[in-house]
Parts: sequence; structure tokens; C-alpha cells
Amino acid sequence: MGRLGRQRPVLAAAGNLISMLWREFAKVEPELAERGWALMAQEHGYTFLATVRRDGSPRVHPIVPIRSDHGLVLAVKRGSLKLADLRREPRFVLHASVVPPEDQEFSLRGIAHEVRGEQARRTVTAGWGEDTPVDVMVLFDVEVVEVGWATWPAHGTPIRKRWRATES
Repeated sequence: MGRLGRQRPVLAAAGNLISMLWREFAKVEPELAERGWALMAQEHGYTFLATVRRDGSPRVHPIVPIRSDHGLVLAVKRGSLKLADLRREPRFVLHASVVPPEDQEFSLRGIAHEVRGEQARRTVTAGWGEDTPVDVMVLFDVEVVEVGWATWPAHGTPIRKRWRATES
């Protein structure tokens, strides 16, 4: 069990996954959280969301995760395939990388929890710019199960760091 004592079952078939909200993870592993956020926010990089299709196969989507005082949020367009996937199966993976010369990558395995109710949505979106089209988006809080970061120096061995909620 994690330091914060959070244990939530996802699906009976998947067993119990231990996780914590992004903002809690960022307190436990601030350097790793900042490295991850820096990669997800890079304009010259890419962030992808992998979801599980109805038939069990993976589906990959480009996405722009949003960080706020509330935590890390996925904003998903209403009617999209990724919305249907996340509502049916909330487990997902985010993967962010940047092009050389940085050669870094960040991955996050997590659980998406839909933000319901107008008050909850206002809390999550407080401080977002007016250009963020939240009225056409469904919002999901990100709970972190596992995180990985790696960099490949020009000459040398890759440097890797991994964290799991069970280890905190």
C-alpha cells in the first residue's frame, strides 16, 4: 500500500491497483513530476494517450494534458473515441517524448476519473485561460499508478528512473 494509504480497485479482472492523484505524486516525487510535466508541455515534442478499445486492443491518440493547481487533467472532446474508451475502461498510458537533442521520454500509467458536476469542473478548471474550450470537453482527473522517465546521452548509457505507487 502507498504512503498515502490509497488503494482503489479498477476492475475485478484487473485486481487492485494502488494509485494516487497527480498532485499527491508531485509532492512525493517532485523532481520526476517536473521532468514529466516539462516533456508533456514541450511544444517540440509529442504526448500520446493510449486507451483500450472495446475489443481489448490498444488505441493511441494525441492529447494535450493540462496541469492546474488541482493536478493533472485530461480534457477529452465529447463524442470522441478516446472518451468512449476511457468511460468503458479507465486505465490508460500517457507517453511524451521530445525530438533530439534532448532525447528524453516520460510515461505514466494511470486511472482516469471523470470530473462530474459543475462545481467540481469549476474547481478543476480554476486558473485555466479563457481560450481553453472546457464547455465541449469532458474532464478526467489523473491518478498515477506508475511513472517512467529516461534520457539518452549522446555518448553513454541511458539514464532511467521509475516510480510505482506501491513504492512510496
